[in-house]
Amino acid sequence: MIQLDAIVPRTTADSRGEATVEVTLTSGSFSANASVPCGKSKGSHEAFCHTIPKSIEIMKSITPALLSRTFADPADFDKFVIDLDGTSNKEKLGVNVTLSLSIAVSRLFAQINNLELYTVLGNLAAVAKPSFPRLFFNLINGGLHVRSSLKPLPFQEYLIIPKETSPKKSVAQAFQFIALLKKHLTNYSPEINYGDEGGLIVSGDDPEIGLKFLQEAWKDFGEQTALDFGVDAASSSLCEGGDEYRWNEACWTTQELTNLYLKFVSNYPILSIEDPFYEEAWKAWAQLNERIGAKVWVVGDDLTVTNVDRIKEAREARSINAVLIKPNQIGTVSETIDAIKLVKSFGWKIIVSHRSGETNDSFIADLAYGVGADGLKAGSPLQNERLVKYNRLIEIEQSLREHNL
Repeated sequence: MIQLDAIVPRTTADSRGEATVEVTLTSGSFSANASVPCGKSKGSHEAFCHTIPKSIEIMKSITPALLSRTFADPADFDKFVIDLDGTSNKEKLGVNVTLSLSIAVSRLFAQINNLELYTVLGNLAAVAKPSFPRLFFNLINGGLHVRSSLKPLPFQEYLIIPKETSPKKSVAQAFQFIALLKKHLTNYSPEINYGDEGGLIVSGDDPEIGLKFLQEAWKDFGEQTALDFGVDAASSSLCEGGDEYRWNEACWTTQELTNLYLKFVSNYPILSIEDPFYEEAWKAWAQLNERIGAKVWVVGDDLTVTNVDRIKEAREARSINAVLIKPNQIGTVSETIDAIKLVKSFGWKIIVSHRSGETNDSFIADLAYGVGADGLKAGSPLQNERLVKYNRLIEIEQSLREHNL
């Protein structure tokens, strides 16, 4: 049972230095914090997000209602908040309010019951045995995650995905890879710059450039080291309507993008391609999934926005075989778990993800491990707000080893 004694909202800074919401909940001698991220590249079907001052004002206004009753568990709390909002997209309360409260309550419930947070989340998802995800490191940033003056690559993310199952070893590989990548980039450009997610910046209009750099660094790293590459095209941000995608002077049709992805899959160790087309281009998604889905994860993000209705629509259209899970796209832990359970029932892959404007909250690490996600995407480990997620997995790994679990 959870009886809240106090709710203290405040502003905090995210990884871009922009304001976001943080909240502290207390219940007796127990206290839990949560802070929420904010994305720059957003799907149009994501839950509504109020301004930060408005979010703080709303949270204060609903505090009496939240303090006036006892909640059986986090799911009971979430249901109350969802009913209090009463809209289909969190338009009344806003996702900053609902999610920060929801995460904090999950942490508080774990403390009260002397449980790990990942155990609480795994129980909510009906997962019998947690497992570590593969780690998706975004090492080259592009698209909307880089200042336009730096003329970044059109695609938003170029990732390495070690096959190593140990989080500690996987993170170590990422740091080693970054050092080699920097050497190659220095030969290309004397100045090293970083994007919103802590990844390196490469200039140019050719989307393949990022993969070429990853490939060169991998050769130095030792191609015997087992890893894959991933790409997030974030194509909704490139689409200008109809069948045209544009970035600076470069322009592609749907067919030209399809041919580009097929080339990527042929020439590089591609595991995942995220948001390859505009979020309403269902037919193009389905055609690509039919072509490469047997060996590549075709990942919906803007397409599905952690929303069970959109995920069901993607299933009917046969558009994808993997889903990115971002809690702040939907607004509560319970609804996030509902999306995860649905994706699992389809036999698809699950990648739990951060946002471009992140905080030092490590919730998504517990979520990924607790529900047995196939991947965790948290950006480059060069940025502290990203590293804290990876370090949380390492902490869990070390604890399990110490207890021979």
